[in-house]
Amino acid sequence: MKKIAALLLLSLGCCATAWAQPAPTASATAEPAATSSAPFLWRVTVGDITHYLLGSVHLLPKSAQPLPPALDKAYAAADTLVFESDLGALDAPAMQRAVLAAARGKGLRGEIPSALYERVQAHARAYGLPDTVCDPYAAWFCAMTLEIFSFQQQGFDAASGLDQHFYAKAANDNKTVAWFEAPDEHLRLFTDMDADMGRRFLASVLDEDGDPQQQPAALLKAWKAGDVAYVEQLDADMKRRYPALYERLLAARNRGWLPLLAARLKLPASQLIIVGAAHLVGPDGLVPALRQRGFDVRRVDVPAPPHAPVLLKLDRTLELPGTAD
Repeated sequence: MKKIAALLLLSLGCCATAWAQPAPTASATAEPAATSSAPFLWRVTVGDITHYLLGSVHLLPKSAQPLPPALDKAYAAADTLVFESDLGALDAPAMQRAVLAAARGKGLRGEIPSALYERVQAHARAYGLPDTVCDPYAAWFCAMTLEIFSFQQQGFDAASGLDQHFYAKAANDNKTVAWFEAPDEHLRLFTDMDADMGRRFLASVLDEDGDPQQQPAALLKAWKAGDVAYVEQLDADMKRRYPALYERLLAARNRGWLPLLAARLKLPASQLIIVGAAHLVGPDGLVPALRQRGFDVRRVDVPAPPHAPVLLKLDRTLELPGTAD
């Protein structure tokens, strides 16, 4: 799995909606059998209330269904679902038009060196796209478009991603939905990206293409296995090679979410919090950060120790933005 693409699909809810192009006809990548009964699912116990944290992959093949029963049980137990942002707003035609408008500027040729532009052309041709597919757009949009397209070619799509799957279920079941980032704030992660970072983003995507060991099947296999070490390594590699992108897309967002998440976990009703899996693990992850704050956070598919856990008793009086019934 390409490290940058993997981190995007494990960290950004906007990727699968606002930037995805129409998917070509493709068969899904072959997958191994699931090895985890509850991949990337953690239980947070606060007093007599149980909340769940679920690490998402924003695009998955249809063959990833049915999901492991533990994920559906966590959903059934939750009164509220919490996402990175308001998926309904991100998917709205008006929002997508706004993204396209933000992506149009002086054009790709005017933003990147000629050698990098030639690499974009070659990359586009390899996917059967016109050489000029990215010409009207900024480098960040070109990078996202090519990466999402590469996944869609192999049968991964947004509708099968965990976020969209559970968002649609929540709407059908009239469950309360909340989020950490307003849609415009979420999209500004890219639309406000300066030209230098956009060039680096695009170059990093192209640099990691062509490695047979870094394909979508590896991401799917790691997620189904609940392979936390795999995602932690992706985080570490991105932090080392692309520190500015890592800070913008992962670390800074986690720091911003943490107070909101800690407050939500004081609420008296069960919640299922669904964010990209890359946000949960690693040294800047939400799971270790919650543990540092004293929360009892445990992997669902890992047996509990024989001793009784120490449960937090917290004040539950608070108000939260970003909630819709």
